[in-house]
Amino acid sequence: MKAAVLILLSVLCAGTASAQTYAPGQPYIGDPMADRLRSRMETQRLQSEQQAAYARQQQLNARLAEMEIRAQRQPEPYVPLVDVPASPDARRRAREATTARREAVTSGVGQIEEWLARSPR
Repeated sequence: MKAAVLILLSVLCAGTASAQTYAPGQPYIGDPMADRLRSRMETQRLQSEQQAAYARQQQLNARLAEMEIRAQRQPEPYVPLVDVPASPDARRRAREATTARREAVTSGVGQIEEWLARSPR
């Protein structure tokens, strides 16, 4: 009986000895400053969650508005991708433009060749 009481007493003492102790710099339970900080942190967390939810809601609203605008647009007319033969006038203008480009290139090259062919001084 005496041994049982000693064992019970040692178990109870061991339980109190292993309890958390206050460490400097750490807030302890019931500390008004720590309670205020926890309260502020919780408030900021809630505000952050509300702002994130509001941002998601605005993104959904923007996407919905864009979809409504696109749905109200008139469809673009169908343009078949068929090779349309050029008119004789268009072919003549294309030939003249090609000739003008070729003459501009050859005149520029001719000036360079003349400069390179000049006699050294």
